[in-house]
Amino acid sequence: MGPRGVATTGLSLTGSLTRAARAVATRVEQVLAKEGLTLDQWLVLDALSGNGGLAMADLADRTLTTGPTLTRVVDKLVTTAQAYREVDAADRRRVLVHLSARGRATHRRVAVKVSEVEADLGVPDEVLGALRRLGARTGSP
Repeated sequence: MGPRGVATTGLSLTGSLTRAARAVATRVEQVLAKEGLTLDQWLVLDALSGNGGLAMADLADRTLTTGPTLTRVVDKLVTTAQAYREVDAADRRRVLVHLSARGRATHRRVAVKVSEVEADLGVPDEVLGALRRLGARTGSP
């Protein structure tokens, strides 16, 4: 061990998490490509699936996608009838993004395939729990 208990061999936590995230994303992207979706589109569909509608700022927080990229992703989902925009009845200044019936069907179909990829990775529940806690502490979804 080096200073402050940091391992001096192998990858740091940052390096290990980055490598793992990229490996998972690559596997999931292969499934999504067959469905005509990008990872960013999937993240938006997945975020919207458990909600009645989300403002763009909320979607950005949940997907960790930047504003300009998120706008392009939502535009594409609207163009392909996977989602639609609606003015928030409670605050007419806000626009909410909702899944359409087609988007819900796509999400149900693709979620099964993504879950299979994730299950094949064999990540133990305690590791998933630790990752979720870490994400919650840092303000990520």
